[in-house]
Amino acid sequence: MAKEKSKAEKKQKLQWHPAFAAALEMELLENKDDLEFEREHNLNRKPLLIDCLVIKKKKNTIIKNEIGKLFRKYNIIEYKSARDSLSIDDVAKTQGYAHLYKAYGESVNAVRFDEVSVTLIRESKPVGLFKYFEENSYTVSNPYKGIYYIESGLKFPTQIIIGKELTHENHEWFNLLSDKVTKQEMAKAIEYSRNVKKRMKRN
Repeated sequence: MAKEKSKAEKKQKLQWHPAFAAALEMELLENKDDLEFEREHNLNRKPLLIDCLVIKKKKNTIIKNEIGKLFRKYNIIEYKSARDSLSIDDVAKTQGYAHLYKAYGESVNAVRFDEVSVTLIRESKPVGLFKYFEENSYTVSNPYKGIYYIESGLKFPTQIIIGKELTHENHEWFNLLSDKVTKQEMAKAIEYSRNVKKRMKRN
């Protein structure tokens, strides 16, 4: 019984967000010089945090990875771990983050509405959320495997990325964000990332 409790406690202490931020950077590695990453970006002096803010340095940069095709100049990213829910309220919250980010620009309209996008990421598909979209006439498209665009009903361009549905070949880093990842897969990824860091002199 004590052993079972210990395992459960260890599971609860897993820090998914740092792993997600690292995986996001690796997914977008081909454009690393075009993007700036700010982890847990502060929206305000109060503790209101965006999981990740990705800023395109140049407006016309074309992101090669599928997860970045929807990106605008400023991209609000919200990550949900395997045990987190993803409901319409979470969608509303991230839209709120996007509104606040736009509102807190250095001057009036310094951040334009058409310069902001929202991305929500979760390992498995939130059935209840997609049912809500259907029942409330939201337009949802599926341009890439595991990537859904919410094309109506929201102020900002929004995509929902489902980790389990992503192709392993194109998104091996996001595939590691799972309770079911093997030690061998993790060891291989760590060794590869070390080699990348050496080659690119990354921190």
